[in-house]
Amino acid sequence: GTLTTKEKDSNRGRPGDASHYSPPWENGFDVCFSTEAKVPTWDPMIDPEESGNAYGTFYWTGPNTKETENLMGDDSRIIMDRAIPFIRKAVDADKPFFAVIWFHTPHNPVVAGQPYLEMYKDQDEDHAHYYGCITAMDEQLGRLQSELKSLGVGDNTMLWFCSDNGPAAKNGGPGKEPGGRQQGTTGPYRGRKGSLYEGGVRVPGLLVWPEAFPEHQTIDTACVTSDYLPTILDTLNLPLPVPNRPYDGLSLLPILRGEREDRPSPIAFDFQGQLALSDNRYKIYKGSNEDDYELYDLLKDPSESKDLSEDHPEILSAMKKGLNDWLESCSESQRGSDY
Repeated sequence: GTLTTKEKDSNRGRPGDASHYSPPWENGFDVCFSTEAKVPTWDPMIDPEESGNAYGTFYWTGPNTKETENLMGDDSRIIMDRAIPFIRKAVDADKPFFAVIWFHTPHNPVVAGQPYLEMYKDQDEDHAHYYGCITAMDEQLGRLQSELKSLGVGDNTMLWFCSDNGPAAKNGGPGKEPGGRQQGTTGPYRGRKGSLYEGGVRVPGLLVWPEAFPEHQTIDTACVTSDYLPTILDTLNLPLPVPNRPYDGLSLLPILRGEREDRPSPIAFDFQGQLALSDNRYKIYKGSNEDDYELYDLLKDPSESKDLSEDHPEILSAMKKGLNDWLESCSESQRGSDY
């Protein structure tokens, strides 16, 4: 996927707009097949070469270079069609590889192919498309695992999988209820995509790494994608690139190995005016148009239904300080102090 300079810059145009974009080819990737938003691939009325016009983007492989071949059908398959040859080439050359494979499913437009719709013909149209898209993506994950196994690298490859946020509401945006083809559920959790309540930020995460962890295990400790870098470096016994630079993530190896259960540092969020900080038990939250913070005990109240801010002012105060320290650190980085 194309990296925007700031989160709010997404959906502003094409990667050629350097003021808003920091594309993969400027961030150390050898090859890419990337897009700034979902590109429709199931519409038979849209020529593949023009498919990106509907969203103002295309599948890019380099500066001003867009892909026009093999763009019809399920986009999870289209994406995996590019990832697997890259992996094969690296394995054939006996070189380690790092691949970031970002699926669009189930982002709007949620359109499943006829074979997948047939699997869910007992469902209404909206659910059939939603389930069909996810099944198609799952099929490609299975394809990836089969490929890694056939290449002989399945056991010593770390395969991470997670979602970027909770399910969207109707029309794909933030909101409270599912609707249309956005039929994802947050279960007991409050909020959805666009919210910093748990329904917007708590998603399942998977790690398949048979060589290190041959047995299935479930871990309740909260993790974040910022943990990937330090975990990989720790695995390879490599230091962080710049030792004195602040890093949001931490190595998950001690947690994965059962050496500790708690997270030594909290997870902070800043999104569209909302703020949140959560540790191993408590979480503070502030809405975008609010001055006061809420406090929740996530162990006893994961649905965030009881605000404890008045009951535990000392916990609230300490967590607010932690959040403010993190925000100041982010501001320092933005001002160039850490780079």
